[in-house]
Amino acid sequence: MTMNEFYPNSYGSMRRELVSARNLQGPPPPTYTSPPTDIAVKATPEAYRSDEVIDAARAKAAMGRCSPDNDDESSFCHIPFHPDEGAFGPSKVGVVFFGGAFVDPRGYAPLAKSIAERYGIPVVIPIFTSDISLTPGTCESGRLPMAAAQFQNVEKWILTGHSLGGIAATADAWNSMTNPNATIDFDMLGGLTLLAADVLNFGCGPTDFSNTDFPMALSSATEDEVLNRTRYDLNRPLSSNATYFLEIYGGNHGQFGSYDDSGRVQALGPSQVDGTAFIPPQVQWDLSTAAIFHVASRSGVPLPQELNITDSPTGVPSASPTTSTTNAPSSPRQTSNPPTLLCPEIPSGSAALSFSFMSWTTLLLLLLSFRR
Repeated sequence: MTMNEFYPNSYGSMRRELVSARNLQGPPPPTYTSPPTDIAVKATPEAYRSDEVIDAARAKAAMGRCSPDNDDESSFCHIPFHPDEGAFGPSKVGVVFFGGAFVDPRGYAPLAKSIAERYGIPVVIPIFTSDISLTPGTCESGRLPMAAAQFQNVEKWILTGHSLGGIAATADAWNSMTNPNATIDFDMLGGLTLLAADVLNFGCGPTDFSNTDFPMALSSATEDEVLNRTRYDLNRPLSSNATYFLEIYGGNHGQFGSYDDSGRVQALGPSQVDGTAFIPPQVQWDLSTAAIFHVASRSGVPLPQELNITDSPTGVPSASPTTSTTNAPSSPRQTSNPPTLLCPEIPSGSAALSFSFMSWTTLLLLLLSFRR
């Protein structure tokens, strides 16, 4: 059965509306999303490469029908990246990757594929209604339970996000750490990685990891003209005591993913004018995935074991364990001094539903805040 067959015919008309609404050069932001490059499409698992499948997942998210309580994989509303079972043993650590604002989720497939193939760590990229991973008024995405339903052997999850997706990942982590009523159990979290994003709250009160040893990594790029560098530097002390800081020399904002950003300035305004990278995107992806793996290595669970068949005299795969530090993350609510809670070429395109969850004034102000 194909992924298209997973989705009931009732979504057909909405898919057609989504496809007809998709226009990079015309409509204002509510119908805009940056499409994936050909490289990104090819890196996406085959069942999730088509615009129809992605649009159907967006439609399902819009109707609130994404759920972990269903054997139907389409109900998870994400793109899963499975490690090669012949190369690695089961993984106890996984990654949830939140994409940037108005970026097709397939635009992050090269990074997700690299994490799965190189390190044996499963990854999911959530699919949201309008390619916006953050909803004002809520302090959690609700997507971790779906990732856990997909990869049931995973014990610790690394929340990762690019740009606005980093704010969503931060909100999930902070809410889990400080809110006893959070739907995400803090014990499920192994760390936080922010790509071209800083520790910033969005309606959930001040966020401050500085009193914790929560495994974190913050990765920025020298030619990034979208990220608000002043704010990034000011918020750096809000990171945990176990934060790895990485600045990618020669990288820019867009190369943390693999998407066509040529229409972003026209659709979203001058805040989206990016710098010119002078390193290949593959170099930036490699460094970014290494930062994510750096956090995973400190998640408190063993890393996946790489199976080595050639070294086994019996021909049976033998395991070469990958070492991992086991400093489990500490939660503010578990410490004696918790922080005060103030809280390669295929033309492709995909539609995004009009974003009805957020005040556009609020969102555009947030996007503008990324500007230097």
